[in-house]
Amino acid sequence: MFKNKILEKMMWRFVLLVFPLSLMAQDPVIFSNDKYSGISGVGFSPTQPFFNPNLWDVNVVAEDIFVQNNYTYISNLSIVGIPRADIKSVNLFDNVMGVTGLHIQDYYNKAKGGYHFSSDLLGPSFSFTTDIQQKKYVFGLFTRVRTQGSALDIDNYSRINNTNTDAVYLYDFHPFKTNFMNWGEVGINVSTQIFEKKEFRLVLGGSLKYEIGYDAMKINSKNTANIVRTVDSNFATDGVLTNYNIDASYATAYDSEKKKYDFKPNGRGLGADVGLTFIKWNYRMEDYDYKISFNVLDIGYINFKGQNHHFRGRPFDFNSLSGRNINSPEELMHILSEEVYGDPDASLVGSDFSIGLPTSMHVNMSKRIRDDHYLNFDLVQRAPVFKNSLRRANIANVSYSVQKKILGYGASVSMYEFRDLQLGTYLRLGPLIIGSENFLPLFFKQKKLHSADFYFAIKIYPFIERNRDKPHRSNCKC
Repeated sequence: MFKNKILEKMMWRFVLLVFPLSLMAQDPVIFSNDKYSGISGVGFSPTQPFFNPNLWDVNVVAEDIFVQNNYTYISNLSIVGIPRADIKSVNLFDNVMGVTGLHIQDYYNKAKGGYHFSSDLLGPSFSFTTDIQQKKYVFGLFTRVRTQGSALDIDNYSRINNTNTDAVYLYDFHPFKTNFMNWGEVGINVSTQIFEKKEFRLVLGGSLKYEIGYDAMKINSKNTANIVRTVDSNFATDGVLTNYNIDASYATAYDSEKKKYDFKPNGRGLGADVGLTFIKWNYRMEDYDYKISFNVLDIGYINFKGQNHHFRGRPFDFNSLSGRNINSPEELMHILSEEVYGDPDASLVGSDFSIGLPTSMHVNMSKRIRDDHYLNFDLVQRAPVFKNSLRRANIANVSYSVQKKILGYGASVSMYEFRDLQLGTYLRLGPLIIGSENFLPLFFKQKKLHSADFYFAIKIYPFIERNRDKPHRSNCKC
């Protein structure tokens, strides 16, 4: 069996060198349905600030943290237990396996695997309501720092390390793509009502975003590559990669010489969100009976200035990386180029590349059950339209929430990638919001810990509604 995990070792070494400060996160779906979320929900629906009962809303800071994968796991552990745990890697020779041990980092025994992770740090942002020619408008300004990466259906070569199968001496590694981006956004949001007839209303919202790219990576393996393992008197060792055709590009704001991260722009672009919401309004209750929203999010891309490399040449021996101290992605590219072409600069083919934003479609349906009680359904489907686009996670979410002036709370059931069942909850108490779309792994030991989610926010808003858009409630029951 392998002592090292060949492809995984190379990929993670590259990622960790390029992105030493990356976070992992996802969307606060439940809280985004809260009518008091205001500007905090603008990333999930550009019409959401329009339904805020308050005239103004300020987000101080908010962070959403999520990771989901079906490639690797840690056995019998929770997120809060990680700092105190002695986590070991799978090792069949010492009988260290996730299925039999505690706190073992092991691999799913599946032919294919993948992962999603993202981070959304919402910085100082605000929205306010005003009338223009007797028509209600809501304007907002928001700042965000986002991190996201994903890979779908990559051959799970590492599973060979945790099974008692016979040694595999020739392995086909099918074509795959993976990418990663760390970027900032400064956006403006506008929403207004464009149609009203009796109790039916139509609200249009949109956000225009200036994108600032800090870090990016994309890898495209175009061929079915072959991994040939060599054999000595004791066991099969790391092998040789043949028949490969790989494009790799990166840009980073990390200074490897000073070992310091600077938010230095390496790319720029534009993005946009568009949303349309249909409402059945109840004048007597001063609230909607139901609303249906359709949104297209993250339309756009970022152009980067970095390095593009192409590798296609003589067989590559993974053992050539053993014992090397690699301190930067540029140094890694030089080593690989030397091994493949005999020239440390031969693999470099250009400097410009682009990565598309994680374009997706979001459908939301919300029904008021009774005063302050709402049943919500959300469906997010990724829809990448640009070259090298990031892949957002697919989500189906059903939630029930209570939304009052100072207090809000709710619970949800989600299906990530339409297959992984997760339970979520949130609490809004005055200016503080905390929650999770997948709270069980945070505090309860999981047989196979492979996902987690947590988010929080601090907001400033008036605790007394003064929304002049509301008519006075009638005492009659007409």
